[in-house]
This record gives sequence, C-alpha cells and structure tokens, in this order.
Amino acid sequence: MTENPGYAQPQARSDDADEPKSPSAPIYTAKVENLGGTSGEVRIEDGQTLTTAPTSHVEDGNNPEQFLAMAWSTCLGETLKVVLAVNELDALSRVRVEVELHKEPSGNGFYFAPHAFISIDGVSDEDAEKYAARAHARCPISKLLMGKGSPVVDIEPYKNPDNFQLS
Repeated sequence: MTENPGYAQPQARSDDADEPKSPSAPIYTAKVENLGGTSGEVRIEDGQTLTTAPTSHVEDGNNPEQFLAMAWSTCLGETLKVVLAVNELDALSRVRVEVELHKEPSGNGFYFAPHAFISIDGVSDEDAEKYAARAHARCPISKLLMGKGSPVVDIEPYKNPDNFQLS
C-alpha cells in the first residue's frame, strides 16, 4: 500500500483549533470573486488572479467551461487516488474532462455537458470501471454535478475594491 497517496490532510484553523467541530462544519472554504464575467478576471482570496475570456477568445483567458473541467478533473483525480489507496493499489491514474457548452433547445440560455474519462495504469477495464464508479460517487464535484448539493445565491452590497473597469 502507498504510504502517502498524495492527498492533503485538512488543517484546522489556528483560531478555532480547540473548539469541537460539528460533522457539518466546513473543512475548507474557497473564496473567489469574478469581476466582469467572461470579459474580466477571477480573483482567489489567497493569491491568484486569472483573466477570463469568452469561448470565442480562449487565447485571452479562461472560460467557465475550462474552470469547470479543471475543478472536476482535479477533484475526481484526487478522489480516485484515495479510492486506489484504500484498495491498496499503487497505480498511476489520469482523469481527463471535456465540458461542452450547448444552447438550450428553447433558445433561452445555455447548459454544460461535462464528460470525464478515467484511465488507470496496469488495471483491467473491469476493475478500472469499478474504481472510477467509486471515485465518481465520492467526489464532491461529481456529487454537485449529479444534483447532490445545495448551491445558494445570496445578495450582498456591491464592492469594487480597486476601481475595476471592463476592458
């Protein structure tokens, strides 16, 4: 079995390390803001700023399809590593994700069609399907994509931290 399958252990915040955690308490909260939609930028609270761009100008930045594909492939890949480690398999794996953007048949809006492709080195197709299904069932983003989550949209006062302007 792999001693360290490579997944990060959640770290308790220093301000509440001695407080008991409820089972529903978050382990980690990502804080990201978008300014300007696909003609602006995405800012991650603890560091990076990424330029966004519409699908017609992918050379200018990343679009929502790419962000979703990055998030799902990373989350599913990490979950697969855990599944393999639990099953005492020291095997390399790869998760590739494609996210298609489609127009709603009604002509009123768009929708995503995400598709993940999983490969595991040295494992039969039958076993790979079994491990992939387990990873898909456990992956938080897979769960969200399957409707097992509670996305919430709230309203807050508008802030423009540095006079951001659309280009």
